[in-house]
Amino acid sequence: MKQLVIAPVFICILAFACSNSLKEEKPQNEFNNESVRQVEEPSSDRIVAKNMEPAEETEEVIQENPHIPVKIKKPVKPVIEEINQESVNSGETIHSSGNNNAGIKKESPQVADEEMNNGTSQNSGSDNMEIVPEKTTVSHEVFDELLRTYVSSSGGVDYDGFRKNKSKLGGYLDMLKKNAPQSSWSKEKEMAYWINMYNAFTIYSILEKYPVSSIMDIEGGKIWDNKKIVVGGKSLTLNMIEKEKLLKRFKEPRVHFAVNCAAASCPPLLNKAWTEDNIKRYFSKRAKAFINNSKYNTLSEKTVEVSQIFNWYAGDFGGSDKVLSYIKKYADTEISSSAKVKFREYNWKLNKK
Repeated sequence: MKQLVIAPVFICILAFACSNSLKEEKPQNEFNNESVRQVEEPSSDRIVAKNMEPAEETEEVIQENPHIPVKIKKPVKPVIEEINQESVNSGETIHSSGNNNAGIKKESPQVADEEMNNGTSQNSGSDNMEIVPEKTTVSHEVFDELLRTYVSSSGGVDYDGFRKNKSKLGGYLDMLKKNAPQSSWSKEKEMAYWINMYNAFTIYSILEKYPVSSIMDIEGGKIWDNKKIVVGGKSLTLNMIEKEKLLKRFKEPRVHFAVNCAAASCPPLLNKAWTEDNIKRYFSKRAKAFINNSKYNTLSEKTVEVSQIFNWYAGDFGGSDKVLSYIKKYADTEISSSAKVKFREYNWKLNKK
């Protein structure tokens, strides 16, 4: 009877011992998957992680039993900065300087677009250059070609020929209107601009009414105050160009020998365009040529009979008592300081060839 009771007890003890033995022999290669997370090596262009602690990577080594791999923990570089995955999903961009240890800037694409549209992009180099629209270079070549073709060396004007190229002359005036003088210009360049403007606008105004026998037939004889041209947003008359833009600004009386009023008694029109380079040379040449031309002035030792220009604009030549001295400076004839000064009648007929 005792033997029957002992046998079952012995069998239970033996089974329990075997069970423990099997547990001890179970391979120790199981790891909690939640404790190991693999992460990508940080990229210089983009790094994304979600509330992650510095990760560890593993590698396999072989111990004595080749069938039992053991994972050894090896530390890796920590992720530089935690970035909420929600910001990535919302379209935010991440800029990196190329150094994994450098700071990372998050930027909203909306802000980036606004900066680009406003021209405030912070890119370096040529991307930062401001785009400045090109301005048309002021050139008097078109007017120079027309003058050489339709104006004689003595100043006679072929208005019939000019009329065939009215649109070309108009295009030149449009170019001048769109390119007003700049503060960076030399005084010679600005003076040449206004002289050419005056002469071209005078010719164009005549062509609009041509044929006429005199410029006085246009605008009731008040063309110099009634005809206007807009330059730099300001409406200017011929008188304003001559008196304000030239005489008052530059105090240069020889302007009177450069601008042409299209009358027979007016100082003849130069058959070339005035330029920054030739203006000084032609100022003196035109003054001397006009004063010594018997068609406009008669000079002798005791008496001078000169153009009404020296009467109307005496103030520009130093005053009435200085007119004779000014004429003597350019005259080829010996003139007495006590010579009597007279003024010729002005011929308003058109200065045609």
